[in-house]
Amino acid sequence: MFRCKQVFMLALISLLILVPFRSSTAEAAIPSTPSQIQAYEDSYFYSYNGIESIGSSPLITYKQQSYLTIDDAASILGLSIDKSSGDIRFSGSPTLNTQQVVAGFLPKDPTKASDQFRINPAIGAQGAVVLEDDNPTPIFSKNQNQHLFPSSTQKIMTALLAIENGNLSDMVTVGPGAATVPFDSSKAGVLPGDRMTLEQLLYALMLPSGNDAAVAIAEHIAGSHQAFVKMMNVRARELGATRTHFENAHGYHHPRQVTTPADLALIAKEAAKHPIFKKVAGAPSYFASFNDRNGRQKSKMWRNTNALVRPDSTYFTSSVSAGKTGYTSASRHNLVSFASSNGHDYVVVLLRGERNQRYIDTRNLLHAAYSKRAQINRDDKTRMNVSPFNGRLFVNDRDMTEQVELFTRNGQEYVSIDFLSVVSPAISSVKASTNQQIKAALNGDLLSFDQVEPTIRNGRMLVPVRSFFERAGLHMHWDASTKTIEGRSADMVIRMQLDSRHASVNGQAVLLDVPATVESGRTLVPLRFISEVTGSQVDWGRGKTLFIY
Repeated sequence: MFRCKQVFMLALISLLILVPFRSSTAEAAIPSTPSQIQAYEDSYFYSYNGIESIGSSPLITYKQQSYLTIDDAASILGLSIDKSSGDIRFSGSPTLNTQQVVAGFLPKDPTKASDQFRINPAIGAQGAVVLEDDNPTPIFSKNQNQHLFPSSTQKIMTALLAIENGNLSDMVTVGPGAATVPFDSSKAGVLPGDRMTLEQLLYALMLPSGNDAAVAIAEHIAGSHQAFVKMMNVRARELGATRTHFENAHGYHHPRQVTTPADLALIAKEAAKHPIFKKVAGAPSYFASFNDRNGRQKSKMWRNTNALVRPDSTYFTSSVSAGKTGYTSASRHNLVSFASSNGHDYVVVLLRGERNQRYIDTRNLLHAAYSKRAQINRDDKTRMNVSPFNGRLFVNDRDMTEQVELFTRNGQEYVSIDFLSVVSPAISSVKASTNQQIKAALNGDLLSFDQVEPTIRNGRMLVPVRSFFERAGLHMHWDASTKTIEGRSADMVIRMQLDSRHASVNGQAVLLDVPATVESGRTLVPLRFISEVTGSQVDWGRGKTLFIY
Protein backbone atom coordinates (compact mmCIF):
# COMPACT_ATOMS: atom_id res chain seq x y z
CA MET A 1 0.00 0.00 0.00
CA PHE A 2 2.81 2.41 0.91
CA ARG A 3 4.57 1.54 -2.37
CA CYS A 4 1.38 2.45 -4.33
CA LYS A 5 1.18 5.81 -2.60
CA GLN A 6 4.79 6.54 -3.53
CA VAL A 7 4.17 5.70 -7.18
CA PHE A 8 1.04 7.89 -7.20
CA MET A 9 2.85 10.86 -5.68
CA LEU A 10 5.73 10.55 -8.18
CA ALA A 11 3.26 10.47 -11.05
CA LEU A 12 1.44 13.52 -9.71
CA ILE A 13 4.68 15.49 -9.32
CA SER A 14 5.73 14.55 -12.87
CA LEU A 15 2.38 15.74 -14.20
CA LEU A 16 2.71 19.07 -12.42
CA ILE A 17 6.19 19.57 -13.84
CA LEU A 18 5.05 18.82 -17.38
CA VAL A 19 1.97 21.06 -17.31
CA PRO A 20 2.86 24.63 -18.37
CA PHE A 21 2.27 27.29 -15.74
CA ARG A 22 0.31 30.38 -16.78
CA SER A 23 1.62 32.95 -14.32
CA SER A 24 -0.14 36.23 -14.89
CA THR A 25 -3.65 35.17 -15.91
CA ALA A 26 -4.66 32.31 -13.66
CA GLU A 27 -7.96 31.79 -15.50
CA ALA A 28 -8.12 32.47 -19.22
CA ALA A 29 -10.99 34.80 -20.02
CA ILE A 30 -11.02 34.22 -23.79
CA PRO A 31 -12.62 30.91 -24.94
CA SER A 32 -10.20 28.21 -26.10
CA THR A 33 -12.17 27.59 -29.33
CA PRO A 34 -13.46 30.00 -32.02
CA SER A 35 -16.43 31.74 -30.42
CA GLN A 36 -18.69 34.75 -30.54
CA ILE A 37 -18.35 36.88 -27.41
CA GLN A 38 -19.85 40.11 -26.13
CA ALA A 39 -17.13 42.57 -25.16
CA TYR A 40 -16.42 46.29 -24.86
CA GLU A 41 -14.55 47.98 -27.71
CA ASP A 42 -13.12 51.43 -27.03
CA SER A 43 -10.61 53.94 -28.32
CA TYR A 44 -7.97 54.41 -25.64
CA PHE A 45 -5.16 56.57 -24.31
CA TYR A 46 -2.30 55.49 -22.11
CA SER A 47 -0.81 57.42 -19.23
CA TYR A 48 2.71 57.03 -17.84
CA ASN A 49 4.52 59.39 -15.45
CA GLY A 50 1.89 62.06 -16.00
CA ILE A 51 2.26 62.00 -19.81
CA GLU A 52 -0.70 60.89 -21.90
CA SER A 53 -0.47 59.32 -25.35
CA ILE A 54 -3.05 57.93 -27.74
CA GLY A 55 -3.43 54.28 -28.73
CA SER A 56 -3.77 53.37 -32.40
CA SER A 57 -6.26 50.49 -32.34
CA PRO A 58 -9.32 49.73 -30.20
CA LEU A 59 -8.96 48.32 -26.69
CA ILE A 60 -11.11 45.23 -26.09
CA THR A 61 -12.37 44.40 -22.61
CA TYR A 62 -13.90 41.02 -21.80
CA LYS A 63 -14.68 39.69 -18.31
CA GLN A 64 -12.76 42.52 -16.60
CA GLN A 65 -9.60 41.78 -18.64
CA SER A 66 -8.41 44.25 -21.28
CA TYR A 67 -6.51 43.50 -24.48
CA LEU A 68 -4.61 45.62 -26.99
CA THR A 69 -3.26 44.75 -30.42
CA ILE A 70 0.28 43.37 -30.54
CA ASP A 71 1.18 46.26 -32.85
CA ASP A 72 0.11 48.73 -30.15
CA ALA A 73 2.02 46.73 -27.53
CA ALA A 74 5.15 46.89 -29.69
CA SER A 75 4.68 50.63 -30.25
CA ILE A 76 4.19 51.40 -26.54
CA LEU A 77 7.28 49.39 -25.56
CA GLY A 78 9.44 50.56 -28.48
CA LEU A 79 9.93 47.00 -29.77
CA SER A 80 10.11 45.67 -33.31
CA ILE A 81 7.78 42.84 -34.30
CA ASP A 82 7.96 39.96 -36.81
CA LYS A 83 4.96 37.73 -37.64
CA SER A 84 6.27 36.14 -40.83
CA SER A 85 6.80 32.67 -39.32
CA GLY A 86 3.30 32.37 -37.89
CA ASP A 87 4.65 33.09 -34.43
CA ILE A 88 4.89 36.57 -32.86
CA ARG A 89 8.48 37.66 -32.27
CA PHE A 90 9.26 40.89 -30.42
CA SER A 91 12.82 42.13 -30.29
CA GLY A 92 14.62 45.09 -28.76
CA SER A 93 15.02 46.70 -25.37
CA PRO A 94 11.65 47.73 -23.84
CA THR A 95 11.48 51.52 -23.60
CA LEU A 96 8.23 53.34 -22.86
CA ASN A 97 7.21 55.38 -25.88
CA THR A 98 5.27 58.39 -24.62
CA GLN A 99 4.20 60.77 -27.34
CA GLN A 100 1.85 63.65 -26.56
CA VAL A 101 1.66 64.87 -30.17
CA VAL A 102 -1.64 63.93 -31.79
CA ALA A 103 -1.66 63.18 -35.51
CA GLY A 104 -5.15 64.07 -36.70
CA PHE A 105 -8.20 64.32 -34.49
CA LEU A 106 -8.85 62.76 -31.12
CA PRO A 107 -11.25 59.79 -31.19
CA LYS A 108 -14.87 60.66 -30.54
CA ASP A 109 -16.52 57.38 -29.64
CA PRO A 110 -20.30 57.55 -29.22
CA THR A 111 -21.42 58.22 -25.67
CA LYS A 112 -22.05 54.90 -23.97
CA ALA A 113 -24.70 54.03 -21.46
CA SER A 114 -22.01 53.52 -18.80
CA ASP A 115 -20.91 57.14 -19.22
CA GLN A 116 -24.42 58.21 -18.25
CA PHE A 117 -24.67 55.71 -15.40
CA ARG A 118 -26.90 57.19 -12.71
CA ILE A 119 -29.19 55.70 -10.08
CA ASN A 120 -31.91 57.57 -8.21
CA PRO A 121 -33.45 55.62 -5.32
CA ALA A 122 -35.09 57.59 -2.52
CA ILE A 123 -33.01 57.72 0.67
CA GLY A 124 -33.53 59.20 4.12
CA ALA A 125 -30.01 60.57 4.69
CA GLN A 126 -29.53 64.30 4.18
CA GLY A 127 -26.34 63.90 2.12
CA ALA A 128 -24.95 61.04 0.07
CA VAL A 129 -22.52 60.05 -2.68
CA VAL A 130 -21.95 56.75 -4.48
CA LEU A 131 -18.76 56.21 -6.52
CA GLU A 132 -18.07 53.31 -8.85
CA ASP A 133 -14.52 52.16 -9.64
CA ASP A 134 -12.21 54.98 -10.74
CA ASN A 135 -14.97 57.20 -12.12
CA PRO A 136 -14.71 60.57 -10.32
CA THR A 137 -18.33 61.44 -11.19
CA PRO A 138 -20.80 60.01 -8.65
CA ILE A 139 -23.43 57.62 -9.92
CA PHE A 140 -25.65 58.99 -7.14
CA SER A 141 -25.47 62.21 -5.18
CA LYS A 142 -27.64 64.13 -2.76
CA ASN A 143 -26.37 67.43 -1.38
CA GLN A 144 -22.88 66.23 -2.20
CA ASN A 145 -21.23 69.58 -1.44
CA GLN A 146 -23.22 70.48 1.68
CA HIS A 147 -21.24 70.98 4.90
CA LEU A 148 -22.19 68.27 7.41
CA PHE A 149 -20.57 66.87 10.54
CA PRO A 150 -18.46 63.72 9.94
CA SER A 151 -18.45 62.30 13.52
CA SER A 152 -16.48 59.02 13.62
CA THR A 153 -16.42 58.50 9.85
CA GLN A 154 -13.40 60.83 9.91
CA LYS A 155 -11.51 57.99 11.58
CA ILE A 156 -11.03 56.81 8.00
CA MET A 157 -8.57 59.70 7.58
CA THR A 158 -6.91 58.83 10.90
CA ALA A 159 -6.44 55.23 9.73
CA LEU A 160 -5.18 56.37 6.32
CA LEU A 161 -2.47 58.54 7.86
CA ALA A 162 -1.48 55.75 10.24
CA ILE A 163 -1.07 53.35 7.33
CA GLU A 164 0.78 55.88 5.15
CA ASN A 165 3.13 57.13 7.86
CA GLY A 166 3.55 54.23 10.28
CA ASN A 167 4.67 50.62 10.41
CA LEU A 168 1.88 48.24 11.40
CA SER A 169 4.30 46.12 13.44
CA ASP A 170 5.50 49.13 15.45
CA MET A 171 5.13 48.68 19.20
CA VAL A 172 3.21 51.70 20.43
CA THR A 173 3.13 52.93 24.00
CA VAL A 174 -0.22 54.62 24.46
CA GLY A 175 0.39 58.25 25.39
CA PRO A 176 -1.32 60.37 28.07
CA GLY A 177 -3.75 61.91 25.59
CA ALA A 178 -5.81 58.73 25.45
CA ALA A 179 -7.12 59.50 28.93
CA THR A 180 -8.24 63.00 27.98
CA VAL A 181 -10.98 62.20 25.45
CA PRO A 182 -14.45 63.44 26.51
CA PHE A 183 -16.18 61.20 29.07
CA ASP A 184 -19.09 60.44 26.72
CA SER A 185 -16.79 59.38 23.88
CA SER A 186 -16.87 55.94 22.30
CA LYS A 187 -13.81 54.15 23.69
CA ALA A 188 -11.82 51.00 23.00
CA GLY A 189 -10.49 50.78 26.58
CA VAL A 190 -6.83 51.48 25.85
CA LEU A 191 -5.03 53.32 28.64
CA PRO A 192 -1.86 55.39 28.92
CA GLY A 193 1.13 53.06 29.19
CA ASP A 194 -0.51 50.15 27.37
CA ARG A 195 1.82 48.61 24.80
CA MET A 196 0.44 47.17 21.58
CA THR A 197 1.17 47.16 17.86
CA LEU A 198 -0.02 49.92 15.57
CA GLU A 199 -2.13 47.32 13.77
CA GLN A 200 -3.92 46.46 17.03
CA LEU A 201 -4.57 50.16 17.56
CA LEU A 202 -6.14 50.34 14.11
CA TYR A 203 -8.62 47.66 15.13
CA ALA A 204 -9.27 49.60 18.35
CA LEU A 205 -9.89 52.70 16.23
CA MET A 206 -12.16 51.21 13.57
CA LEU A 207 -14.20 48.46 15.25
CA PRO A 208 -15.41 49.89 18.61
CA SER A 209 -14.70 53.39 17.22
CA GLY A 210 -12.28 54.18 20.00
CA ASN A 211 -11.58 57.88 20.44
CA ASP A 212 -8.86 56.88 22.89
CA ALA A 213 -7.22 54.81 20.15
CA ALA A 214 -7.45 57.77 17.74
CA VAL A 215 -5.48 60.00 20.09
CA ALA A 216 -2.95 57.21 20.75
CA ILE A 217 -2.38 56.86 17.01
CA ALA A 218 -2.13 60.63 16.56
CA GLU A 219 0.51 60.98 19.28
CA HIS A 220 2.48 58.04 17.91
CA ILE A 221 2.49 59.25 14.31
CA ALA A 222 2.90 63.00 14.77
CA GLY A 223 4.20 63.45 18.32
CA SER A 224 1.09 65.30 19.45
CA HIS A 225 -2.63 65.30 18.80
CA GLN A 226 -2.52 68.85 17.44
CA ALA A 227 0.30 68.07 14.99
CA PHE A 228 -1.62 65.06 13.71
CA VAL A 229 -4.74 67.17 13.08
CA LYS A 230 -2.61 69.48 10.94
CA MET A 231 -1.50 66.43 8.95
CA MET A 232 -5.15 65.45 8.47
CA ASN A 233 -6.05 68.85 7.04
CA VAL A 234 -3.02 68.90 4.73
CA ARG A 235 -3.83 65.40 3.44
CA ALA A 236 -7.47 66.37 2.88
CA ARG A 237 -6.41 69.27 0.66
CA GLU A 238 -4.01 66.99 -1.24
CA LEU A 239 -6.89 64.65 -2.01
CA GLY A 240 -9.09 67.50 -3.23
CA ALA A 241 -11.29 67.45 -0.12
CA THR A 242 -11.14 71.24 0.12
CA ARG A 243 -14.48 71.67 1.91
CA THR A 244 -13.32 69.51 4.82
CA HIS A 245 -11.80 70.77 8.08
CA PHE A 246 -10.69 68.68 11.06
CA GLU A 247 -10.33 69.79 14.68
CA ASN A 248 -9.49 66.41 16.25
CA ALA A 249 -8.45 62.90 15.24
CA HIS A 250 -11.61 61.05 16.29
CA GLY A 251 -14.73 62.97 15.24
CA TYR A 252 -16.10 64.09 18.60
CA HIS A 253 -18.31 67.05 17.73
CA HIS A 254 -16.77 70.44 17.12
CA PRO A 255 -18.77 73.17 15.33
CA ARG A 256 -15.89 73.92 12.94
CA GLN A 257 -15.24 70.24 12.12
CA VAL A 258 -17.08 69.63 8.85
CA THR A 259 -16.95 67.65 5.64
CA THR A 260 -19.18 66.99 2.63
CA PRO A 261 -20.38 63.71 1.13
CA ALA A 262 -18.16 64.34 -1.91
CA ASP A 263 -15.07 65.10 0.19
CA LEU A 264 -15.56 62.11 2.47
CA ALA A 265 -15.90 59.86 -0.60
CA LEU A 266 -12.51 61.10 -1.86
CA ILE A 267 -10.89 60.30 1.49
CA ALA A 268 -12.58 56.90 1.67
CA LYS A 269 -11.56 56.03 -1.87
CA GLU A 270 -7.92 56.78 -1.05
CA ALA A 271 -8.05 54.65 2.11
CA ALA A 272 -9.55 51.74 0.14
CA LYS A 273 -6.36 51.54 -1.94
CA HIS A 274 -4.70 49.93 1.09
CA PRO A 275 -5.76 46.28 1.59
CA ILE A 276 -4.97 46.44 5.32
CA PHE A 277 -7.50 49.25 5.73
CA LYS A 278 -10.31 47.18 4.26
CA LYS A 279 -9.18 44.13 6.22
CA VAL A 280 -9.40 46.05 9.49
CA ALA A 281 -12.57 48.01 8.70
CA GLY A 282 -14.31 44.86 7.48
CA ALA A 283 -13.57 42.61 10.46
CA PRO A 284 -16.76 41.67 12.38
CA SER A 285 -14.71 41.42 15.58
CA TYR A 286 -11.12 41.28 16.78
CA PHE A 287 -9.40 39.79 19.82
CA ALA A 288 -6.36 41.76 21.01
CA SER A 289 -3.81 40.70 23.59
CA PHE A 290 -1.28 43.26 24.83
CA ASN A 291 0.49 44.50 27.96
CA ASP A 292 -0.48 47.25 30.34
CA ARG A 293 1.89 49.86 31.75
CA ASN A 294 3.13 47.37 34.38
CA GLY A 295 3.86 44.64 31.85
CA ARG A 296 0.82 42.58 32.79
CA GLN A 297 -1.04 40.95 29.95
CA LYS A 298 -4.53 42.23 29.18
CA SER A 299 -6.96 41.38 26.42
CA LYS A 300 -9.87 42.98 24.63
CA MET A 301 -12.55 41.72 22.29
CA TRP A 302 -13.67 44.51 19.97
CA ARG A 303 -16.90 44.19 18.00
CA ASN A 304 -17.53 46.17 14.83
CA THR A 305 -20.17 48.88 15.22
CA ASN A 306 -21.10 48.42 11.54
CA ALA A 307 -24.05 46.05 11.16
CA LEU A 308 -23.46 45.58 7.42
CA VAL A 309 -20.29 43.51 8.02
CA ARG A 310 -21.47 41.43 11.00
CA PRO A 311 -22.92 38.04 9.96
CA ASP A 312 -25.05 37.98 13.13
CA SER A 313 -26.87 41.17 12.07
CA THR A 314 -30.15 41.32 10.17
CA TYR A 315 -28.51 44.04 8.05
CA PHE A 316 -25.51 41.89 7.07
CA THR A 317 -24.71 42.39 3.37
CA SER A 318 -22.22 39.96 1.87
CA SER A 319 -21.06 42.31 -0.90
CA VAL A 320 -20.01 44.96 1.65
CA SER A 321 -16.37 44.36 2.52
CA ALA A 322 -15.74 47.19 5.00
CA GLY A 323 -17.10 50.44 6.38
CA LYS A 324 -17.22 52.96 9.19
CA THR A 325 -20.11 54.25 11.25
CA GLY A 326 -20.38 57.59 13.01
CA TYR A 327 -22.74 59.28 15.41
CA THR A 328 -23.07 62.41 17.52
CA SER A 329 -26.26 64.20 18.45
CA ALA A 330 -25.22 66.96 16.04
CA SER A 331 -24.19 64.76 13.10
CA ARG A 332 -26.89 62.11 13.52
CA HIS A 333 -26.10 58.69 12.06
CA ASN A 334 -23.39 58.50 9.40
CA LEU A 335 -22.06 55.56 7.43
CA VAL A 336 -19.31 54.96 4.85
CA SER A 337 -19.36 51.59 3.07
CA PHE A 338 -17.10 49.74 0.65
CA ALA A 339 -18.64 47.09 -1.60
CA SER A 340 -17.83 44.98 -4.67
CA SER A 341 -20.02 43.20 -7.21
CA ASN A 342 -19.24 41.55 -10.56
CA GLY A 343 -15.80 43.12 -10.83
CA HIS A 344 -16.88 46.64 -9.85
CA ASP A 345 -16.02 48.50 -6.63
CA TYR A 346 -18.27 50.98 -4.87
CA VAL A 347 -17.89 53.62 -2.15
CA VAL A 348 -21.12 54.74 -0.47
CA VAL A 349 -21.19 57.77 1.83
CA LEU A 350 -24.30 58.64 3.87
CA LEU A 351 -24.35 61.64 6.22
CA ARG A 352 -27.03 62.75 8.67
CA GLY A 353 -29.22 59.68 8.47
CA GLU A 354 -30.96 57.54 11.08
CA ARG A 355 -29.61 54.56 13.03
CA ASN A 356 -31.10 51.67 11.04
CA GLN A 357 -32.27 53.57 7.97
CA ARG A 358 -28.62 54.23 7.00
CA TYR A 359 -28.16 50.48 6.52
CA ILE A 360 -31.36 50.21 4.49
CA ASP A 361 -30.36 53.25 2.40
CA THR A 362 -26.93 51.75 1.70
CA ARG A 363 -28.37 48.40 0.62
CA ASN A 364 -30.94 50.10 -1.61
CA LEU A 365 -28.25 52.22 -3.26
CA LEU A 366 -26.01 49.21 -3.84
CA HIS A 367 -28.79 47.01 -5.20
CA ALA A 368 -29.81 49.80 -7.58
CA ALA A 369 -26.19 50.17 -8.70
CA TYR A 370 -25.73 46.44 -9.24
CA SER A 371 -28.93 46.16 -11.27
CA LYS A 372 -28.23 49.21 -13.43
CA ARG A 373 -24.61 48.12 -14.02
CA ALA A 374 -25.76 44.69 -15.24
CA GLN A 375 -28.20 46.34 -17.67
CA ILE A 376 -25.56 48.79 -18.93
CA ASN A 377 -23.03 46.01 -19.42
CA ARG A 378 -25.48 44.25 -21.72
CA ASP A 379 -26.28 47.42 -23.69
CA ASP A 380 -22.69 48.62 -24.18
CA LYS A 381 -21.13 45.38 -25.37
CA THR A 382 -20.30 44.52 -28.98
CA ARG A 383 -20.72 41.04 -30.45
CA MET A 384 -17.44 39.88 -31.99
CA ASN A 385 -15.93 36.67 -33.32
CA VAL A 386 -12.63 35.66 -31.75
CA SER A 387 -10.29 32.71 -32.13
CA PRO A 388 -7.40 31.49 -29.99
CA PHE A 389 -3.94 32.33 -31.33
CA ASN A 390 -2.31 29.03 -32.29
CA GLY A 391 1.28 30.21 -32.59
CA ARG A 392 3.85 31.17 -29.95
CA LEU A 393 4.90 34.56 -28.59
CA PHE A 394 8.61 35.31 -28.14
CA VAL A 395 10.36 38.35 -26.69
CA ASN A 396 14.06 38.39 -27.64
CA ASP A 397 13.77 34.62 -28.34
CA ARG A 398 12.25 33.93 -24.91
CA ASP A 399 8.96 32.02 -25.17
CA MET A 400 6.37 33.95 -23.13
CA THR A 401 3.20 32.39 -24.57
CA GLU A 402 2.08 30.93 -21.25
CA GLN A 403 2.44 34.21 -19.35
CA VAL A 404 -0.19 36.19 -21.25
CA GLU A 405 -3.49 35.72 -23.07
CA LEU A 406 -3.63 35.90 -26.86
CA PHE A 407 -6.44 35.78 -29.40
CA THR A 408 -7.19 36.93 -32.93
CA ARG A 409 -10.03 39.01 -34.26
CA ASN A 410 -10.46 40.02 -37.90
CA GLY A 411 -6.92 38.87 -38.63
CA GLN A 412 -5.39 41.01 -35.87
CA GLU A 413 -3.69 39.51 -32.83
CA TYR A 414 -4.53 40.85 -29.36
CA VAL A 415 -2.59 40.39 -26.12
CA SER A 416 -3.64 41.03 -22.53
CA ILE A 417 -2.45 44.36 -21.14
CA ASP A 418 -0.39 42.65 -18.43
CA PHE A 419 2.03 41.79 -21.24
CA LEU A 420 3.45 45.31 -20.79
CA SER A 421 4.44 44.68 -17.17
CA VAL A 422 5.66 41.15 -17.90
CA VAL A 423 8.07 42.41 -20.56
CA SER A 424 9.24 45.76 -19.17
CA PRO A 425 11.05 45.92 -15.80
CA ALA A 426 10.11 49.61 -15.64
CA ILE A 427 6.39 48.75 -15.41
CA SER A 428 4.98 47.31 -12.19
CA SER A 429 1.32 47.17 -13.21
CA VAL A 430 -1.19 48.25 -15.87
CA LYS A 431 -4.82 49.11 -15.19
CA ALA A 432 -7.57 50.10 -17.60
CA SER A 433 -10.18 52.68 -16.59
CA THR A 434 -13.70 51.34 -16.25
CA ASN A 435 -15.35 54.13 -18.20
CA GLN A 436 -14.35 56.36 -21.07
CA GLN A 437 -12.83 59.69 -20.10
CA ILE A 438 -12.90 63.04 -21.85
CA LYS A 439 -9.55 64.18 -23.28
CA ALA A 440 -8.33 67.49 -24.69
CA ALA A 441 -5.44 68.51 -26.94
CA LEU A 442 -3.91 71.97 -27.27
CA ASN A 443 -2.12 72.76 -30.54
CA GLY A 444 -1.78 69.05 -31.22
CA ASP A 445 -0.45 68.13 -27.75
CA LEU A 446 -2.48 65.95 -25.39
CA LEU A 447 -3.09 67.62 -22.04
CA SER A 448 -2.58 65.73 -18.79
CA PHE A 449 -4.84 66.56 -15.87
CA ASP A 450 -4.26 65.96 -12.15
CA GLN A 451 -7.08 64.05 -10.39
CA VAL A 452 -9.94 65.91 -12.07
CA GLU A 453 -10.67 65.24 -15.72
CA PRO A 454 -12.47 67.60 -18.12
CA THR A 455 -16.25 67.70 -18.00
CA ILE A 456 -19.11 68.80 -20.25
CA ARG A 457 -21.61 71.41 -19.04
CA ASN A 458 -24.43 72.69 -21.25
CA GLY A 459 -22.63 71.37 -24.32
CA ARG A 460 -19.34 73.13 -23.43
CA MET A 461 -16.14 71.51 -22.20
CA LEU A 462 -14.52 72.74 -18.99
CA VAL A 463 -10.91 71.80 -18.20
CA PRO A 464 -8.75 72.07 -15.05
CA VAL A 465 -7.33 75.58 -15.27
CA ARG A 466 -3.76 75.08 -14.08
CA SER A 467 -2.81 72.41 -16.65
CA PHE A 468 -4.35 74.36 -19.51
CA PHE A 469 -2.93 77.76 -18.51
CA GLU A 470 0.58 76.38 -18.11
CA ARG A 471 0.50 74.74 -21.54
CA ALA A 472 -0.92 77.94 -23.11
CA GLY A 473 1.92 80.00 -21.62
CA LEU A 474 -0.24 81.80 -19.06
CA HIS A 475 0.77 82.38 -15.44
CA MET A 476 -2.15 81.73 -13.11
CA HIS A 477 -3.12 83.79 -10.08
CA TRP A 478 -6.03 83.03 -7.72
CA ASP A 479 -7.64 85.70 -5.53
CA ALA A 480 -9.55 83.85 -2.80
CA SER A 481 -11.24 87.00 -1.50
CA THR A 482 -12.98 87.72 -4.81
CA LYS A 483 -12.90 84.15 -6.19
CA THR A 484 -11.19 85.47 -9.31
CA ILE A 485 -8.93 83.48 -11.63
CA GLU A 486 -6.35 85.44 -13.60
CA GLY A 487 -4.24 84.18 -16.48
CA ARG A 488 -1.45 86.52 -17.50
CA SER A 489 1.14 86.55 -20.29
CA ALA A 490 3.33 89.32 -21.71
CA ASP A 491 0.51 90.71 -23.85
CA MET A 492 -2.69 89.33 -22.33
CA VAL A 493 -4.64 89.33 -19.07
CA ILE A 494 -7.68 87.05 -18.71
CA ARG A 495 -9.93 87.33 -15.66
CA MET A 496 -12.82 85.04 -14.70
CA GLN A 497 -14.88 84.82 -11.53
CA LEU A 498 -16.15 81.53 -10.18
CA ASP A 499 -19.79 80.79 -11.01
CA SER A 500 -20.10 83.98 -13.08
CA ARG A 501 -20.49 84.26 -16.85
CA HIS A 502 -18.85 87.68 -16.81
CA ALA A 503 -15.14 87.72 -17.74
CA SER A 504 -12.63 90.12 -19.24
CA VAL A 505 -9.76 90.00 -21.72
CA ASN A 506 -7.29 92.90 -21.45
CA GLY A 507 -9.99 94.86 -19.64
CA GLN A 508 -12.68 94.24 -22.27
CA ALA A 509 -15.86 92.59 -20.94
CA VAL A 510 -16.76 89.16 -22.33
CA LEU A 511 -19.88 87.05 -21.69
CA LEU A 512 -19.13 83.33 -21.28
CA ASP A 513 -21.33 80.45 -22.48
CA VAL A 514 -20.66 78.67 -19.17
CA PRO A 515 -18.94 79.99 -16.03
CA ALA A 516 -15.79 78.72 -14.36
CA THR A 517 -16.57 76.34 -11.49
CA VAL A 518 -15.00 74.11 -8.85
CA GLU A 519 -15.25 70.32 -8.89
CA SER A 520 -13.53 67.97 -6.42
CA GLY A 521 -11.38 70.81 -5.21
CA ARG A 522 -10.10 71.78 -8.68
CA THR A 523 -11.05 74.87 -10.70
CA LEU A 524 -12.49 74.22 -14.17
CA VAL A 525 -12.64 76.86 -16.93
CA PRO A 526 -14.41 76.86 -20.34
CA LEU A 527 -12.04 75.43 -22.95
CA ARG A 528 -13.55 77.16 -25.98
CA PHE A 529 -13.25 80.65 -24.45
CA ILE A 530 -9.60 80.19 -23.44
CA SER A 531 -8.66 78.71 -26.80
CA GLU A 532 -10.32 81.53 -28.76
CA VAL A 533 -8.71 84.39 -26.83
CA THR A 534 -5.25 82.76 -26.90
CA GLY A 535 -5.50 81.75 -30.58
CA SER A 536 -4.87 78.09 -29.68
CA GLN A 537 -6.14 75.10 -31.66
CA VAL A 538 -8.12 72.80 -29.38
CA ASP A 539 -9.58 69.36 -29.96
CA TRP A 540 -11.40 67.02 -27.63
CA GLY A 541 -12.23 63.35 -27.65
CA ARG A 542 -13.08 60.41 -25.45
CA GLY A 543 -11.78 56.94 -24.71
CA LYS A 544 -10.63 54.64 -21.96
CA THR A 545 -7.27 55.16 -20.29
CA LEU A 546 -4.54 52.60 -19.64
CA PHE A 547 -2.74 53.67 -16.47
CA ILE A 548 0.84 52.39 -16.61
CA TYR A 549 2.65 52.35 -13.26
